Amino acid sequence: MTTLTRIITGVGVAIVCVAIAAVGWWSLRPEGPEPVDLEAAVARLESTAGEGSDGSSASELDDRGSDSIPATESTATTSNAGPDTSVTTSTATAGDGAPSTETEATSLDTEAAGLSGVWTVVAREGTDGPTGEAAVSFAGYRVVEVLAGGVDESTVVGRTGEVAGAIELSGTALVAAKVEIEMATLQTDDSHRDSHAREALNTKEFPLAVFTLVEPVELPVRLLEGQSFSGSVLGDLTIKGVTNRRMFELEAQLTGDTIVVVGSAPVIFSDYGVTAPTSVAVISVEDHGIMEFQLFFSR
Repeated sequence: MTTLTRIITGVGVAIVCVAIAAVGWWSLRPEGPEPVDLEAAVARLESTAGEGSDGSSASELDDRGSDSIPATESTATTSNAGPDTSVTTSTATAGDGAPSTETEATSLDTEAAGLSGVWTVVAREGTDGPTGEAAVSFAGYRVVEVLAGGVDESTVVGRTGEVAGAIELSGTALVAAKVEIEMATLQTDDSHRDSHAREALNTKEFPLAVFTLVEPVELPVRLLEGQSFSGSVLGDLTIKGVTNRRMFELEAQLTGDTIVVVGSAPVIFSDYGVTAPTSVAVISVEDHGIMEFQLFFSR
């Protein structure tokens, strides 16, 4: 066997060993956090009522949105007529034997007043964004990475607790909303991947992703009773300085004095001028993913 042949053989063996090691490492990687879920988020909030996930009191939570992100102004006119509430009034006629005047009415305005106003995102400094196991606000993404050759794939989850914003409710409608995300603070289970992602998103020039509601959304009055709401919201999503209109599917529930909201929407990276980053030569990344959030709002 010539020296050149031995070298080629050695390189081939090394490549095979690296490939086997990569597949083994890949298969042993821990699973990422589950997708956002309203029931789980509410359960976390209820289990930590009165105490933050790091042992701090609820009063120490940082409502950054109240100062930095006012609710956007809406010029749309919305009806106060909720889908599950009616107003009924009966008035007696004059005369002997006529029943006394009696009003049986449900004041929608009075009920809706329990939600009307500006609600700001409750954010906590030092949040462990990637896990999502605590009752904290976060936003992030889910994307599939594929090992070279398509031998295996894994869903990567990146999250950050650096979110701020506010929503405005009027009557029984969500009339304004704006949420900002610090993109440079998104974290996965791999710091090298995160570095590539920051480069792809150009977070130095475009540090924020922003969602702004563009159409009011009617909410059921039963939200006041702790029942959940599910529906779609249309808004402008800005990433890397590019704005596209997106429909988000969301769920919400009033729990105590907090509105819990979870939601998601599919995102195609190229729509925002983002090239899917790669990590080493053995990994390819799909050009689309899911943007998701878990947000807690208070007044």
